[in-house]
Amino acid sequence: MKTVQLEANKVLNVLEQRIPEIADDECLLKIKICGVCSSDIYRAFENGAYFYPLIMGHEISGQISMVGEKVNNFIIGDAVSVFPLLPCFNCQSCEDKKYATCSKYKYYGSRNSGGFSEYIAIKEWNLIKINAIGYKNGAFLEPLSVVVHGLKKASLLDKNTTINKKKICIIGAGFLGLLMSEIICNKLSNCEIHVLDRNQFKLDHLSFSNKITTHCLDDTDKWEHFIVNARNSFDYIFELSGNETNFSRSILLSKFNGKIFWLGNIQSDLLIEKNLVSSILRKELQIIGSWNSHFKHENDDWVDAIKLIEDGYVNPSKYITQSVLLEELPLILKKMHNHKKRIIRHPYIKYCVSNL
Repeated sequence: MKTVQLEANKVLNVLEQRIPEIADDECLLKIKICGVCSSDIYRAFENGAYFYPLIMGHEISGQISMVGEKVNNFIIGDAVSVFPLLPCFNCQSCEDKKYATCSKYKYYGSRNSGGFSEYIAIKEWNLIKINAIGYKNGAFLEPLSVVVHGLKKASLLDKNTTINKKKICIIGAGFLGLLMSEIICNKLSNCEIHVLDRNQFKLDHLSFSNKITTHCLDDTDKWEHFIVNARNSFDYIFELSGNETNFSRSILLSKFNGKIFWLGNIQSDLLIEKNLVSSILRKELQIIGSWNSHFKHENDDWVDAIKLIEDGYVNPSKYITQSVLLEELPLILKKMHNHKKRIIRHPYIKYCVSNL
């Protein structure tokens, strides 16, 4: 089978390897779609790998081509998506079925071989059927479930909670920000939605709705002007950019008694100034961290993510910039890294490797 392997930092090679053997509790998956996440850029080009060599890729959908002897719930031909986190099942979080906060987890694509390959062996426990939504949307259940998890923490998807005329600010119009904006726009039509990003190309993907106000803040002066005008304005703020400065800005933008949700993977150290700490206290803010998603839980984010797609509230695949072949992936990752570092401009929302 063909794979793309990270041999060392900044060294990606297309290789031929043996199709993996499966254990009794595993399925062999013929990969149809594997999304390329921004974390893969860090892993490949910023010494972010736990070990070498590594096959990256954790946003996976595929078709089952072989099942282990102890597999009970899947058959050959099933279309599935992969929850990439492998829990230890022994720690307190696992006992509480909060697997995302497992203290000794492994992970397909970072701590285990992942989806930049033609085949992968996956534990039955980590699979979920996706027949109704297709392989392209199925591959993006992982990032979509992260968004669903954050929205649930804000009770914005709670059928028993009435959300009336709230002002919502989403910082970051990357893939997660676009998914979140689309869900809020379609589910909470009476809310005022503002989306902030430094890249107009990303914000243009929200032109489908006049319910969303976008703000291109591509320099410090524009940010300062926005904060002057929007200070203490928002009931809910979601930080999705990972830019360390934006975590501090979220405190300034929040209303008194507001709720701030930090989902972005922070890029550098954050020093919170004394006056910002005072703002947290004086405004009685709630700052809530949101990490990964619930899977095989009574409040299952993956099941709810599938339902949102089926009901037409969100369509992750429409944000795919381009589908590429495995052998094209090393060059694409290099272009993504150059863009992220502002070396060579290469606008994109989401790349995926397709074997359809």
